[in-house]
Amino acid sequence: MNYWKSFLFGLTIAANCLLGFFLIFYDRLVVPGWLQVAGRMHPLFLHFPIVLLVISVSWILFGRRLNIAPALFQSISEWMLLLAAVTCAIAALMGIFLSKEAGYNPEILEWHKWSGIFISWLTLLWYWIYDRIAKFKLLSVTAIISLVIILFTGHEGAGITHGENFLLAPIENGVVKKPSFDEAVVFTDMVKPILYSKCMSCHNSKKAKGELVLETQELILKGGRTGKLWDTTKAGFGLLFDRIHLALEEKKHMPPNGKTQLTEEEKSILYFWVKGGADFKIKVRDLSQKDTLQSIARDVFKSAELDEVYDFEAANEKTVDDLNTNYRVVSHIAKESPALAVDFYGAAFFKADQLKDLLKIKDQIVSLNLNKMPVVDDDLKIVAEFIHLRELNLSFTKITAAGISYLLNLTRLKSISLSNTKVGSDGLERISALKELSHIYVWNTPVTTGDIQPIRKKYPGLQIEIGVRTDTILSKLNPPILENEDAIIDTPIRLKLKHYVPGITIRYTLDGSEPDSIHSPVYDGTVQLSQEVQMKARAFKPNWLGSEDVQFQFYHASFHPDTIIMNKPPDSLYKGKGGRTLHDNEKGDYNFGSGKWLAFRKNPMECTMDFSKPIPASSITISSLVSKNALVFPPDKIEIWGGASAGNLRLLGQMIPDTAVSLQTYLTLFKCKWKPTNVRFIKVVAIPIAKVPKFIPNPKKQKGWFFVDELFVN
Repeated sequence: MNYWKSFLFGLTIAANCLLGFFLIFYDRLVVPGWLQVAGRMHPLFLHFPIVLLVISVSWILFGRRLNIAPALFQSISEWMLLLAAVTCAIAALMGIFLSKEAGYNPEILEWHKWSGIFISWLTLLWYWIYDRIAKFKLLSVTAIISLVIILFTGHEGAGITHGENFLLAPIENGVVKKPSFDEAVVFTDMVKPILYSKCMSCHNSKKAKGELVLETQELILKGGRTGKLWDTTKAGFGLLFDRIHLALEEKKHMPPNGKTQLTEEEKSILYFWVKGGADFKIKVRDLSQKDTLQSIARDVFKSAELDEVYDFEAANEKTVDDLNTNYRVVSHIAKESPALAVDFYGAAFFKADQLKDLLKIKDQIVSLNLNKMPVVDDDLKIVAEFIHLRELNLSFTKITAAGISYLLNLTRLKSISLSNTKVGSDGLERISALKELSHIYVWNTPVTTGDIQPIRKKYPGLQIEIGVRTDTILSKLNPPILENEDAIIDTPIRLKLKHYVPGITIRYTLDGSEPDSIHSPVYDGTVQLSQEVQMKARAFKPNWLGSEDVQFQFYHASFHPDTIIMNKPPDSLYKGKGGRTLHDNEKGDYNFGSGKWLAFRKNPMECTMDFSKPIPASSITISSLVSKNALVFPPDKIEIWGGASAGNLRLLGQMIPDTAVSLQTYLTLFKCKWKPTNVRFIKVVAIPIAKVPKFIPNPKKQKGWFFVDELFVN
């Protein structure tokens, strides 16, 4: 027994010494493939030390109450501590190996790395001096400290693996109420929850696997290292769908094997959203009633009615079963709910008696779908008896304004569709008087925009959807394709845009404004770029909806320094190639650890640019990155100094960037201008913010980071 104790103790000491060695030479550490395999076992193996440490702490704090013999109690305590120390050291080593892989946010990783190593060292020390502190209250204090560090380390690790604040999110966020069908936005309430639950754990600003971040619309559209997520010109709609439809055992299948997979419904939502144009703003209710997404949404958001408490009793189940036929479906809107929904199918088989049959359950019907049924005005007398009706679809029926009068008794009605009927302004004005009514759909009816305006003014809370004046739904164009690959312009280049749909017009802007279909210039293939511009372009075609923007930032430098000397060293985690990083024409991306960024936190960014001869400089553009989640912000202040010699510089210009950032993660520019001045040396100083802004959750009084990848002198 003592032999095994000595062996394990020696192994633990050796492992912790190795941890210290790796920490000293961490920046130079290169992990071979076989050790990467061991590193990837870290998430699996770390459960052993966590469990052993929690058991050890619990045993030491409460085990004495079991009246166990002191010698036996101490022996059990020592063995549990020793096993915890061994497994802690092994898990920490695995974590070191795993941390050298790309795609992790080094800021968060640093905290997790140090806390994991500290708990390994603390557990070893605890076992080593157990005899000396066992008789004192220090034992309980050590146990409690260990437990707190375990929780902190686990919380940081969960944030890296599953996304920010994974551990405490259920407590802090509470229950999120699902929106109603009429309020739901397709992307926000259908697509985004899928991305968050199935994709975000690996594709966020803290762990950007494949350089793909899914936190904002801009980053989703940008795609990752292997390209954009979708391309509707391809047979399978591109990368996203290629990956999710790969066999589960394939390495590139997404989500990876072992993680929760997409359901068929989730795949359908993503597919039909992209197929329909990937609109980030369209509401569910604005989709075509033939759209598969709207059909799925009616099931997803039916719970809007579930939240309502109904004051009527449930219908007899046998009666409900008897009313179900091949052309009439009667169903509960939810399990255990007394409310019923009725849908009719097969116009050729419809008869008014089928509506009369429903009088047996008239008090329970809250939704009635008569779309494309040959319903006439007299049939609405029967519908009027369904006094608890909330939703009524009369689209493509034969009703007129005269029949609307029968429906004025439906005081609980919230939504009615009159699309493709002969109901005009008179009928619209009558039905609008219902107090509970919130939505009316009058597509392809005699109602005009002029008819709607006074009604909207009279009932400001009522939404009247007039839609398009056709039976077809306009398709949305894909964005134009940018063929330019280089972001940095040395000599004038031609802007290259194309589109696969024939007959389209591409309109563009070069000042960052949104292109429109009338005033923005038309792309003709001859546009030359010779300076820094933010290009945006959209595709337009008659009878099609305009595309989303394609946008790209082009950079330009008139003057190139011979060398850039770093007066203050960057942080060791992001030191790139030193001063050469700032003029190597290699733009950084959202992967912090790509080696293309210099970062500063403790020191200001201070460098001196040396030119071979004096230049007439008038501005410097600093290419930077902002990421609220990683505490990366614009600098507090930027100063530009210049002169004929490095030791005799004067202030040329300065600026105070706005730190009130809006998006989670994005690339940005800071441009400092001054009157044209002949200089041989230029010194750039950027001071990181001394304290994280208050709008950041839990700012903890810590400094912000400043990232830079290129300097452009013009």
